[in-house]
Amino acid sequence: MIQLLFEYKDIAVLREVMQGTEEAPSEFNLPVIAIPEMLEDMYFTLIEPEAVTSLENALQQPPLKMIVAGSFNEDGTQYIWTEPTEINRNHSINKYKNKLKDVVEYDENGDEVSRRRPTELEALNTQVNKVYGWNNRTLE
Repeated sequence: MIQLLFEYKDIAVLREVMQGTEEAPSEFNLPVIAIPEMLEDMYFTLIEPEAVTSLENALQQPPLKMIVAGSFNEDGTQYIWTEPTEINRNHSINKYKNKLKDVVEYDENGDEVSRRRPTELEALNTQVNKVYGWNNRTLE
């Protein structure tokens, strides 16, 4: 089982594919959790690595497409994809950083005073969606 961080643009289609409906149960039956620390349309699930290609195919409904931002083992290490068609699923700190929300600063009245993209150091220290008691992810 791995943690999979991914982008998908249609939550209704995503939930139907991953969780099914009363009339049509899903072959996956996976939890799907929005990641609050990341941009809209970023989600997290737990999945067997062998099922990721089937999930990608089920979610491939043009123009919709699942984009993997990272995959991690329970011990926090990166799950490394080795097949040529899967290499683009591997984590990179730039891919991860680009999916994090802006860093926003507010004044004492709660008004926004600045907004910027996270630095690489901030990204390296941002553990998103820490659930299930798994170890911190290796984000290098």
